Amino acid sequence: MANRHKDFNELVAREFEDIGFAQAYITNLINNEGLSLEDALIESIKSMGLQAFAEKAEISISYVSDFVNKRRKWSTDNLVKYIEQVFNLKIKMSVEIKSGEVA
Repeated sequence: MANRHKDFNELVAREFEDIGFAQAYITNLINNEGLSLEDALIESIKSMGLQAFAEKAEISISYVSDFVNKRRKWSTDNLVKYIEQVFNLKIKMSVEIKSGEVA
């Protein structure tokens, strides 16, 4: 993430207090920007603030920091759990045959 002015970072972090904004932010990263679930969550945590995310997810800030800095990988179950808990979003996964290919 680019270096930004501290006031701008605080403004963006405050926007995450609005659940609609938070939901739109992370879903845009996944659906429009093509980020993986994990990368979208990392970017969302950076934008909202590690402490704010840790409080909403009811986990330690060091656990969140390790995840954001890629020193720890979260299981798919934990990714889904924290996205549901913090962003009030439901995760659906599907597997499809690539178009034009025979199964």
